[in-house]
Amino acid sequence: MLGRPGQYSSKVTFTDARIKASDLEFTKPGDVERGGALEVFGDAAGAKARAAYIQAVTKSMPALAEYDYVHGTVLVRVSHYLTPVQAAAYKTAADGLG
Repeated sequence: MLGRPGQYSSKVTFTDARIKASDLEFTKPGDVERGGALEVFGDAAGAKARAAYIQAVTKSMPALAEYDYVHGTVLVRVSHYLTPVQAAAYKTAADGLG
């Protein structure tokens, strides 16, 4: 869990108003489907491993799919309810952080 080796040390979730309310009917606050999440790891390898794990798990479950972008020690997770262009804007923003 939080703070264990290989796990994120902090996390924040966000909502994106472009996602239709009807798509969120069965979600709860904090779910990536509502917009996304930023997870911070102790090192870049942890962020990359987490992204690879999520992609492997969701590969056979399209309902859980998401966009994942690693920027250094940060994993940006973005809802699959956004278009690829909309989701890529989050990657661009993260890349601009430095």
